[in-house]
Amino acid sequence: MRKTLIITAHPSSKGFTHLIAGVLKDARTEKGGTVEIFDLYKTDLKQDFLKFEDPREMKNPDPVRDAIQAKMAWADELIFIHPLWWLTMPAIMKNFLDHNIASPFAFHYDNGKRIPGLCGRSARLYITCDGPILLYICLGLPFIINWVIGIFTFCGISTDYFKIIRMLPMRGDDVKRKKVLEKIKKNSFRRSFSLKGLNFLGNMFQ
Repeated sequence: MRKTLIITAHPSSKGFTHLIAGVLKDARTEKGGTVEIFDLYKTDLKQDFLKFEDPREMKNPDPVRDAIQAKMAWADELIFIHPLWWLTMPAIMKNFLDHNIASPFAFHYDNGKRIPGLCGRSARLYITCDGPILLYICLGLPFIINWVIGIFTFCGISTDYFKIIRMLPMRGDDVKRKKVLEKIKKNSFRRSFSLKGLNFLGNMFQ
């Protein structure tokens, strides 16, 4: 039975981010999967902005980090959903990565060689935006590469799917929003073959 952890980052409970998470959860539970939605704004597992004087402090006991990493270790599939602000992720999502996608959990070094710690897991990424889609395709490409190569494959995770959802055409139109959600659910197990190249490129640096 497939286990999925959906990680969301949107401060408003009315954000489209949460509707996307809901339909993805439904699609998986309908097939017998187990799903947990981890809302970074509502969870009791709060993490302050990362700070340290010595990187070795990152290995000190931390019950909150350990609990979150246990959720990630439990999952076969990780789904990240967030809005795109200033061509990047919300600060709370970046802080989540800084704390939890860290050594020795997500990777470690053995005689100078990096060893990924999250092998065998897959990831999907859904990003909402308001601006012109061409702008995000052109200027957001480094951001996509960062997620796929700099984060996922760095830790041994294979990226299955990446989707940018433009919100502006749906403003005030519930019919369009419903159709978009239906399409997201329909394609919720689809794989983006265009990501194979990025996955391969990322694995070259292992």
